[in-house]
Amino acid sequence: MRGLKGLVIGMGVLIVVGLTVVIVTVVKRQGSDGASASKSPIGVSVPIEHGFGEKRIQMPKGAKAVETIIDGNRLAVRLDLNDGGQALLLVDINTGQRIGLIRLDGSK
Repeated sequence: MRGLKGLVIGMGVLIVVGLTVVIVTVVKRQGSDGASASKSPIGVSVPIEHGFGEKRIQMPKGAKAVETIIDGNRLAVRLDLNDGGQALLLVDINTGQRIGLIRLDGSK
């Protein structure tokens, strides 16, 4: 009977220790600031915050997005404009706010 009692107590301790290890691992992976990072297929770390919901970003009428580039906390979207020109739309990744629009001029 003593052997069974000792085995049950030992298993209980193992369960508590295992649960503690799982909780500590989850907390460490979440990071100290609450943000985690995800790796995209091209190897760029993108910080994932709590999110900003849905944002609408004003683009020139008739513009088409042809390329996106992430640099730090900024997203650059290359646009083909309706008039045949090109532009770069800059967006802050953390807030979803439009930073600006840069029209690319092909003349010298």
